[in-house]
Amino acid sequence: MRALVVDDEIVALKALTRRIQWEKYGVDQVFTARSMQQAQQVLKNEEIDFMLCDIEMPNGTGLDLAEWMRQHYPEIECVFITGHEDFDYARRALRLGSVDYVLKPVNYEEMDTILMKLVKSLSRKAVVESVSESIVHDLEERDSENASVIPKVKQYIIEHLSENIYIEDLAKEVHLNPQYLMRIFKKEENISILEFMMKKRIEVAEKLLLHTDYHVNKIADMVGYGNYSYFSKIFKRETGKTPAQFRKEN
Repeated sequence: MRALVVDDEIVALKALTRRIQWEKYGVDQVFTARSMQQAQQVLKNEEIDFMLCDIEMPNGTGLDLAEWMRQHYPEIECVFITGHEDFDYARRALRLGSVDYVLKPVNYEEMDTILMKLVKSLSRKAVVESVSESIVHDLEERDSENASVIPKVKQYIIEHLSENIYIEDLAKEVHLNPQYLMRIFKKEENISILEFMMKKRIEVAEKLLLHTDYHVNKIADMVGYGNYSYFSKIFKRETGKTPAQFRKEN
């Protein structure tokens, strides 16, 4: 674990780095900074887990640094150190995501309690993140395995275009949950099952309009649209022309 200590007063900075028993909290590396600018540089270059930061500093206060950090590194925890007992400071610090704050002169027993609580919180987060990553990995592997059913789903749709096709029927065909099937289909094809179905129906309708003399009503029925008006509306939306116009102009 890595910590950053920020204080513009060199004596206070040295006291914090020397008197805190870092190894007790699992910290193996401590970085220091004496200004907001130096702290920003450390945060950009190093992976920091938490920060102890003085509030009163010239050229950018600890609160300014915390506000910047919340925008760029929101996962980093922060404990403020201040010589002010003014509650407005504490309220703003907590609003900026501070774990806690300590008054100067620093009471190291109080600091110990705060750091122990902080470390436990970070440990819980690490466990949650690890479990989440494992779950995501397992889901991705499962998705990859089940993606092999997509060609079968597409073929089923093509072979049954003239029928009412329901997601539940497709899911039963490949032995998957309907919602899950829709998700992996969209993930693999970048298009939903319903959109794929509609585009295939329009594609087949175009071929029938061009290469047969079937009445438009019959073609609508052949591609699964029992309602001619609805078929005509969808066809025009997709091609920019009514079925009759498409046939005439091609």
